[in-house]
Amino acid sequence: MTKYKKELKIIKLLKLKKIKRLFVSKAFLGSLFFSFALWVYTSLNSDYKTFIDVPLKILLPKNVALETALPEKISVKVKGNGWDIFYLNFFSTSANCTVNLIDKNITEGYYQITRNDIIKGVESFSNVEVTDVLPEILEITTGLIERKKVPVRVEIKINPRDGFIQVDGFSVYPDSIIITGNSRVVSKIDFWETTQSQFSDVFQEQTVSVGLKDTLKNIITLSQNSVNVKFKVEQEAEMVIYDVGIDIRGTESLPKSHLLSSKKIDVTIRGGVEQLSEFNPDLISSYIEYRDILGDSTGIIIPHVEVANNNYHIVSINPPYLFHKKIIN
Repeated sequence: MTKYKKELKIIKLLKLKKIKRLFVSKAFLGSLFFSFALWVYTSLNSDYKTFIDVPLKILLPKNVALETALPEKISVKVKGNGWDIFYLNFFSTSANCTVNLIDKNITEGYYQITRNDIIKGVESFSNVEVTDVLPEILEITTGLIERKKVPVRVEIKINPRDGFIQVDGFSVYPDSIIITGNSRVVSKIDFWETTQSQFSDVFQEQTVSVGLKDTLKNIITLSQNSVNVKFKVEQEAEMVIYDVGIDIRGTESLPKSHLLSSKKIDVTIRGGVEQLSEFNPDLISSYIEYRDILGDSTGIIIPHVEVANNNYHIVSINPPYLFHKKIIN
């Protein structure tokens, strides 16, 4: 590299450092901030037209309810000073649109909310002018109000700690709620679900507060928003129930021409330690359908095993299957 090129490179580096110092200097940053603030101040002092989304609420006569859901928000076109619009858009919490139809003659059927009704319902829009709304027309379907008591269905998943197991299912307090809404909608609802929740590393009994689903919050009112759910988790254990008799269903007695290798089996069940200590062997039943015996062509029959209480889990049976023989004279 020639001496001239080296000097040229040094000059470029010095210029870059000088420019860098300029951009990070307090004077430059202050000027930049002041210019930006001046531009914002000047811009917000001008008049603008824009749309703002606000919550929508419909007030109906006491004996009437909506059948179909409405949008949660509505777009309102406003005209005004930039500062007022800025405050309304980012800081105002009271701006809303409440359409009051309490004094209207509304019973069952369709009703059309006009543009004027919506504009009249706009509230807390001080210092700005409301010029339009979107949508301009709202069509609602109404019907008489009905109240109904429905059971609560639990949508909870329990993940016990290793070596533990959930017992006794769920207990819900209260186990039912009152729903209020349009009679056509209410009549189709037979239960109400909790929100889907999950609890992990559980090793003991717990009671938790779980919210109720709000998927129909615009048309159905709930007597409460949450319920208490109780569930029990115990240390896991297994127990063997010996000599469980096998019933033959579909006949009073097995013909002598059909022979089974055993008429009893041993059943291993799984549950909580305390739960198994109170287990009643009479809860277990085993059976074989007579038609399965008649239709058998393999010589192997697998017995059905049931536990009357679903909180116990069947682990295995011994023997796992029975040998079936048919005597032909």
